[in-house]
Amino acid sequence: FQNCNFILNSSNTRIAEYKNFCIAKGVRPHNFQLDMDVRWNSTYLMLKHVMPYKSTFHAFIATKWVSTSPLLTDSHRIIGEQVLEFLELFYESTVALSGVYYPTSPLMLHHIHDIATHLHNHESDELLRIVVSPMKLKFLKYWPKIPMFYSFAFILDPKAKMRGFHNILPLL
Repeated sequence: FQNCNFILNSSNTRIAEYKNFCIAKGVRPHNFQLDMDVRWNSTYLMLKHVMPYKSTFHAFIATKWVSTSPLLTDSHRIIGEQVLEFLELFYESTVALSGVYYPTSPLMLHHIHDIATHLHNHESDELLRIVVSPMKLKFLKYWPKIPMFYSFAFILDPKAKMRGFHNILPLL
């Protein structure tokens, strides 16, 4: 997908060709975000926005770049969908923990636990292993132990309290 996104965003002529192609096919054209190698959420958003246009996108690429091996195959689409599904939790956690109109400290342990479980569950996935391993290393680098502040915030949360803390502590 990154190569295909580059194809569309690399020149104004290609963008115009894609828009004309979409209009000819009766589909509303859409400008896609560029992926950023270091930002998981930008990858999630890029894939989220490209997936509804996958058939138009595939047809456009097939008409413009005819070659013996297609630039975009069904296996690329499957990989993209799996990466999209995998990254969704990280995006949702970022949005939830970036809130300014509600306290986010009590939510930290919930999200840390969800992310740790998510990484562990996908660790043996053949397709995602190349993505999960570096993410898990980075996660363990920043969260080798839980700061006391988040523990206190969790305990003071009326929904969790001390009983909830005793339940989540062994999981973490």
